[in-house]
Amino acid sequence: MPARMNHYDAALRLCVDRAESGQVKGRIVSRRLTAPIPFSDIGNLILQVEEILNQQNFPQAFQRTRTFRHVPPHAIPVSQDLGSGMSQEEVEAARGIAATFNLYVLTRRSTTWQGKLDCLDGSAPLSFSSVLELIKLIDERLFPRT
Repeated sequence: MPARMNHYDAALRLCVDRAESGQVKGRIVSRRLTAPIPFSDIGNLILQVEEILNQQNFPQAFQRTRTFRHVPPHAIPVSQDLGSGMSQEEVEAARGIAATFNLYVLTRRSTTWQGKLDCLDGSAPLSFSSVLELIKLIDERLFPRT
């Protein structure tokens, strides 16, 4: 389904409720969704976000995975447009116990993501050019090295 939205209104808020021993757990909230989506670790978070991006085709992937069989999409509560998703007030009020980030995926080139991660602790937004860089940024924020 093509979604009508822009990158900033389509941000995904990552509410990290637990960050212990290198493990993260929390939920994704966004105006792109009709309900929060829980994630159980960083890998699960990446897979959930990829499914949201694929179902809404925003941002559009530059390459598609080929398959010989139809694979139905996972049951993810994506909205048809920003008007039918969670309200802006709900998203703004959502906070994680351990940390809160706004994730902006701006493009999906070279079979990965490019965008920025905005930490809601007052620090400057961080840019990333791959999913691996995004994982490293989240890890550095949640588990600072001393």
